[in-house]
Amino acid sequence: MQAEDAQPEDVNDRLGWIQIAIVAGIIVGALALTAWLAADAARVPRESNGSETAAAPVEVTRPERIAHSIIVETTGTVRARALVALVPEVSGQAVEVAEVARAGGRFEAGETLAQIDPRNYRLAVDRARAALADAQSALMRLEAEAGLAREEWERLYPGEPIAPLTALEPQLEAARARLIGARADLEQARLNLDRTALRFPFAGRITDTRLEVGQQLNAGQSYGEAFALDALELAVPLSPDELTRIAPAEGRSVEFTLEGAPSQTFTGTIVREGARLDDRSRLITVFVRPDDPLSLRPGQFARVRITGNEAGEIMRLPASAMAGLSEVRTVRDGRIAPVRVDVLDRTARFVFVAPFEVNEGVIISPLPESVLSGPVVIIGGEDE
Repeated sequence: MQAEDAQPEDVNDRLGWIQIAIVAGIIVGALALTAWLAADAARVPRESNGSETAAAPVEVTRPERIAHSIIVETTGTVRARALVALVPEVSGQAVEVAEVARAGGRFEAGETLAQIDPRNYRLAVDRARAALADAQSALMRLEAEAGLAREEWERLYPGEPIAPLTALEPQLEAARARLIGARADLEQARLNLDRTALRFPFAGRITDTRLEVGQQLNAGQSYGEAFALDALELAVPLSPDELTRIAPAEGRSVEFTLEGAPSQTFTGTIVREGARLDDRSRLITVFVRPDDPLSLRPGQFARVRITGNEAGEIMRLPASAMAGLSEVRTVRDGRIAPVRVDVLDRTARFVFVAPFEVNEGVIISPLPESVLSGPVVIIGGEDE
């Protein structure tokens, strides 16, 4: 009976020890797991909210230093500095109109474009010439009479001063004045006769005319327009930044092509800058004198390439490397390090900057804002 009572007690003791061992094992396992998690947490960076931050993959470039010339590529328009009105200086009937006086005609300096009937003006020259001869004759007659009057005065009043009226001095002055006027009238008549031929003092082209044989032309009225060939120029609008990049602009060489002939390259020189910015576009116009104006027409569009100064040794970066107007992001010690750069030139694909410290490379891949302060890992890139 005592043996049977002892057996349940032994079983209960063993169960108790087993339970204690299980509890102890759980406690030891929990402590070990806690220690492992703490050690792992020390190795993994965390964000401020406690979540883990993985290293962001980035692509970088290591730009080389190169020599570079500033180039500005833009567009412009051919124009004439001024259109000159075809205005006769005398009136009369047009008796001849040259073929070159039609729209599109090309004429030489001094070439007659239209002829006004000159007969009335020839008659005016003849009348003026006769009036001049009469004035000369009248002066000569008065001078002879004045000489005789002086001789007579000296004979009657030796040593006495002669009176101006006695010496015919007022009459002589009037005769001399009439002679000067007659000469001026003759010169004016000759000038009017010469002006019956409509001419320009420059070689140029006609843009528009309204001249016909038999037409009555009135002095001072416009009958067309023309421009001088050497007055053609290229108007090129530039932004203030572009103008700064090629400063000083005057004297810069320019290459350009015209619409319709992209394979033919023309050259020219910037001769002046606009005095102010355009109110609407905020651009400044520079004016280019072409080396060969004969091939140009007002209104043509042109693609322009202006060569600026040699920038010297600089760095060329792909446009994707820029993180703003004047900042790039580099990798330093496994993290992002922003660097401000001095931009010297830009094109559609590249940005040219003054040399700077690139550290482990310049990031060219896009970056979300969430990784800007976190770690990065370089996964590839390119060398410029």
